[in-house]
Amino acid sequence: MCNQAEFFGFSQRMLSFCVPLILRFEEYTGYCDFGRFNRDQAKGFRAALSSPAKESKRLGNSTVLSTLKAVQRFFRWLSMQPGFKSKIASNAIAYFNLSEKEIRAATSSPSKPSPTMDQLKCALESMPSETILEQRDRAVFAIPMMTGIRDNAPASLLLGHVDIDRQMIVQDPKTVRTKNSKLIESVLLPLGPEIEDALFSWVRYLRDDLRWQADDPLFPQSQQRIDPHKGTVVDGIKRQVWSNSQPIRQIFKRAFAAADLPYFTPHRVRNTVVEYAYLTCRTPEEFKAFSQNLGHESVVTTLSSYGQIPLARQRELIRNAGKSKDLDAKLELLLERLDQTEN
Repeated sequence: MCNQAEFFGFSQRMLSFCVPLILRFEEYTGYCDFGRFNRDQAKGFRAALSSPAKESKRLGNSTVLSTLKAVQRFFRWLSMQPGFKSKIASNAIAYFNLSEKEIRAATSSPSKPSPTMDQLKCALESMPSETILEQRDRAVFAIPMMTGIRDNAPASLLLGHVDIDRQMIVQDPKTVRTKNSKLIESVLLPLGPEIEDALFSWVRYLRDDLRWQADDPLFPQSQQRIDPHKGTVVDGIKRQVWSNSQPIRQIFKRAFAAADLPYFTPHRVRNTVVEYAYLTCRTPEEFKAFSQNLGHESVVTTLSSYGQIPLARQRELIRNAGKSKDLDAKLELLLERLDQTEN
């Protein structure tokens, strides 16, 4: 196989992912020279992955798809390198492709559960609020509930991104790690004073008590110090944003555990916000507003990515389809009046 220096067309992360998969292709071809690559190798490798020998364990559909994509990407890159341009035909690389039916089988999976808004409120209520770090963690937990913000964005939010007067979070891509570096202006959901206070009291503490400025972090890192008797002790905050979303996921794990609830990732809260929209929106315009709040340019994205209706709600809607709540209410009122007349 070519050495890693030739592989620098990939990022280090992609390199570590692709190398084992390409080695699998090389094992199939008996470590044949890449310059001799042809469509029969691609077709044979694809067939071997999908229907391995009896003594081999069959790979999952998603594993087959990711392996073929990685090997295909490698050969596309290799076909543009000096010494290989004339040896590797692009039409041969296309034989790594699966059929549409196979791709659907590989990419489809049962829906993942999302927390209900009541579960989120219960978890937030179970979180302590005695120390500065505990107050920060409560604010961290509250902000996805109120906005549906992606979990990597809060890790980089600054204090100036919170507009309490307008009830908004402005995700400025110049400093916030938003998807596709998109500006997202999210209006806070009116979920009640207990949720709002978890965020607003934290903002007021940073602004009024600590005198932090707009360019200071909204959710600062924990401050550590060395205690001669206890070792490393976490006892405060420092003016530095988190480098990734891992601390936020840890906060969510602790919160759900304290409330004796299953763990849901912060990203699943986006589904919860869409479910909340289903229950509260009365017009297409209102749902479009929720879609924009999530940073989506199209409502279709919201519906296709996060709009799956939970199974319990799906059953309720189907079982009650065609039934008029107004008609049922009028019928109950009529029966009640008949009872009063008879009595």
